[in-house]
Amino acid sequence: MKAFIAIIFTVSVVLAENAREKQSHKDKRGISNYGSNPLNLDPFNGLSSYDASLWNPVNIAHPIWDSAITSDLALGRVQLQATHNLALQTLQDHHQGTPSIAYSPEVLRAIQHAKEANHHVHLAQHRVDEAKQAAILQQRIALAKEAAAREAAHRSAEIAAHAEAEARASAKHLVALQQRLATLKDAVAAAQRVAAARETAAAAAIQRSAADTAAELRKQDVDKQITQSEREARARDLVAAKENAISQALHNNAVQKQAPAHHPWS
Repeated sequence: MKAFIAIIFTVSVVLAENAREKQSHKDKRGISNYGSNPLNLDPFNGLSSYDASLWNPVNIAHPIWDSAITSDLALGRVQLQATHNLALQTLQDHHQGTPSIAYSPEVLRAIQHAKEANHHVHLAQHRVDEAKQAAILQQRIALAKEAAAREAAHRSAEIAAHAEAEARASAKHLVALQQRLATLKDAVAAAQRVAAARETAAAAAIQRSAADTAAELRKQDVDKQITQSEREARARDLVAAKENAISQALHNNAVQKQAPAHHPWS
């Protein structure tokens, strides 16, 4: 139980620190307006990067992005907060008689490796978010240029051809960004597998350290019991020797009193 609590505490601290670092990076990051907007459309529409409407444009029959990405990120945040709350509750519950454990360098290295792996996971997720933002921006630009191409078709065939060429280029760019996003998602999955393996190694190291500590405590208890038994045996021997000496002295005294007085000159 103690080793399980230590594992939960270690992993939650690592995840909480990386989540705070990721949040600070996201607060400092911003995206500036890109290019002009011939139709006076609001390219950001005043919505956050995780709003569901960003993935379902009105002018597109089938959404380009899968809403599962947003749900996965939200689920990850919920799991992270739940793990952090569990660790805080564990710290607030005082367990009487719990000995402090000094972790070995092997355990500390394993914990550090798990921490670095989680940091790599959050960096990869950060890159996924940036790629998603760029893809959303490029998608809006492509939609605006497609609308401009349709409007220009009524004026001149030459202007329409130019606008359509730009729209095709924007669509190709969007496809490239989608492919990059898929690659980054694969990298996140690989980083998560590495983090899971290192967290398992850290948990095993903590369990080994806890087992070694318990064995040492048991050995110390046995040594104390042996020492106490030896002291008690010596005390009993000393008391028995004193009692024997007193008994012998009393016996000798009684014998001397009972013997008749001997007078050789009488």
